[in-house]
Amino acid sequence: MQPQLLRRGALAGALVAALIGPARAEILLFTSKQPYWAVGPRDKALSQACSLGRFNIQKAGRLVARFAGPRGAETLNVAKGTGLNLYDPDRRAKPTEDYYFRNQNSTSCEVFVGGRKALPSRANAAPR
Repeated sequence: MQPQLLRRGALAGALVAALIGPARAEILLFTSKQPYWAVGPRDKALSQACSLGRFNIQKAGRLVARFAGPRGAETLNVAKGTGLNLYDPDRRAKPTEDYYFRNQNSTSCEVFVGGRKALPSRANAAPR
């Protein structure tokens, strides 16, 4: 009788999992065929603060943007200037901007800013 109860319990568990579906922790904000650096200008000061752990995302994979073009394909973590998914103890963020992080939690972190105008001469240039 025990094996039959175990089988029923396993079947019930599988049924509940199938009905609920897989849990998704990530929210895909958008997918683009543009290179990742086209999202906005790279901010040198914010990138340096990110490298020092003073401006970063709160949770990797929570908000993401995918760039799937032939050049500059990358998945970037995103934080909002309103504070959503953002660690910003020095209050550098602006509410009208979105922050796209590449290589976060490393000394080569880059922060690209959406919602900010790029300089015309560097608008289409690849990052250094």
